[in-house]
Amino acid sequence: MTKVITFLSVCLLLLSSCNKQGQENTRSEKDIVATDIRGKEVRLQEPAQRVIVLFQAALDGMYMLNAEHTIIGIQSRIYSNPESFHYFSKLDPRIARKELATPGNWENSANMESVIALNPDLVIVDARQTDAISLLENLDINVFAVSSNTNEELFLELEGIGKLTGTQARAKELLAYTQSKLEEIKAKTQDISPKKSVYYAWSGGRIYSTSGRNSRMNDCLELAGAVNACTFAIDQPNVNPETLISWDPDLILLWGTDPQAVYSKKELRVLKAVQNKEVYVLEPSFYYDPHTLKILSAAILLNKFCYADKGSFDLEESRKEIMMNLYGAKATALFQ
Repeated sequence: MTKVITFLSVCLLLLSSCNKQGQENTRSEKDIVATDIRGKEVRLQEPAQRVIVLFQAALDGMYMLNAEHTIIGIQSRIYSNPESFHYFSKLDPRIARKELATPGNWENSANMESVIALNPDLVIVDARQTDAISLLENLDINVFAVSSNTNEELFLELEGIGKLTGTQARAKELLAYTQSKLEEIKAKTQDISPKKSVYYAWSGGRIYSTSGRNSRMNDCLELAGAVNACTFAIDQPNVNPETLISWDPDLILLWGTDPQAVYSKKELRVLKAVQNKEVYVLEPSFYYDPHTLKILSAAILLNKFCYADKGSFDLEESRKEIMMNLYGAKATALFQ
């Protein structure tokens, strides 16, 4: 990932690094320790009180953990994306008033000067931001890197963030509920036969970018009682129209893309999903973000898309129940 560091940034980094020289980096058995997706130990002497969160799935998790009081900075897209702003502003009046700082332009960039100026004791960031992570850690700023690519990774990340923010008890509560709900959904979908095949396309009209068998979306498809039309055993493959046509999925699932983007492609008119008007969108995306614990509601919605009245779920009732368990009392505002 390419990053441009301004002369001012370099000066700030050098100055901050000099200021930190001579500080003792002691370890204690009483330290709070969490391991991130890199296998890197993050150590705090006390729960974090000033947290910058530059990854939306992790930001969502902070509100589920009831750790929002520690947040001092978020990515700017929370303000600029109408849907993100609509829902997060219901969870946090500071977002509604646009009071939280935005030292990053989404998961793929961060403004080093702004991050340093906020004096965080923890920065939660996309693991792919390797340059930013190195710079921050060279300044002795604690970084917890996340990716949320699989259920297992997400659970470990949520547990780690819970430890670092002093909300470990809530993390255990959330994970226990999620595990129980996952088993409940699996029990209702595992014996579905025949299973519908689903092709998932990424946001922003990227129809030929998909999620393979080793991905979080694949977990969602399987949980819904469907099968991933993509046969590649990798996370994020790009395919050509010929490959998609050869898979000929029963349904096409979109994220942040108008179905017309699929229907308008002449080369895809031969697909049965197009001919049968079986192109769907996970929306409102806030409720169905599969990169969070809301994979539960995403799977239930997809099950409804695939099997209509044959499904075993009350969509609205399930969504409300899941939101209340994930967000607690804050969920009431989401439905207003």
